[in-house]
Amino acid sequence: AAVGLLSAPLASASSVYIASLCRGGLCTDPKFPILDFDQEKGECLCRAHPCWDNRGISHACPDDSGMPFLRFTHSQDGDLQCSCSRLAIYDSLHISRVLCPGHACNSADFPILDWGPVEGKCFCRASPCPSQADLASQCTDPDTPILHYREEKDVAGPVKPKCDCVAKLDRPFSGLRGKRSVQSSASCTWNGKQI
Repeated sequence: AAVGLLSAPLASASSVYIASLCRGGLCTDPKFPILDFDQEKGECLCRAHPCWDNRGISHACPDDSGMPFLRFTHSQDGDLQCSCSRLAIYDSLHISRVLCPGHACNSADFPILDWGPVEGKCFCRASPCPSQADLASQCTDPDTPILHYREEKDVAGPVKPKCDCVAKLDRPFSGLRGKRSVQSSASCTWNGKQI
C-alpha cells in the first residue's frame, strides 16, 4: 500500500477566494474546465486552460514524466508561463494574471496561490479540503486525479464546502478537421442549472 501512496499524485485543490466569488458555479464542459472570475465583466465563467493555446503553442505534460500536471503562472509583466508539475492544482487565471502576477506556489504543503481580500495580498495556502493526511487516499482514479475545492449555497442555507475529484487538465481532442476554436471561455452551471 505504501508504494501506491508514493506514486499517487500530490492532490491539492483550488482557490478559496475564487470558490467564494463563484459560489455554486460548476464547469462541466471539458473544453472549459476552470471556474474563474472575469474582473472586466464582473462575473464568473468557465475558462479553457491558458496553456492549451499560448501564442499558438499547445502545452501538455506526459503522464509518465513524473510531472504530469500542467500549471501556469504569470510574470510580473503579465507574460504567461506554462510548466509541468507533480502538484495537481487548478490554478486561477484571475489570481495569477490580475491579482498576483509574479507570484508562484511550488511547495507541496502550500501549493495554492490565493488572494486574501481583507489583507489585499497574495499568499500560498494549504489545501482547504479535509486533512492533508487523507489527500493521498483521495483522487486515486487516473481519470479524475485533481482535488478541487468549491462552495455551494442553498437560497436560505449555509455555505457548504465541497471537495471533488476532477479531470486532469489535458486539452480535449477537437478532431482532425475543421477550424480551430478561438473561444476561451464559456458560461458556468449554477447549482445544476445552465446560465
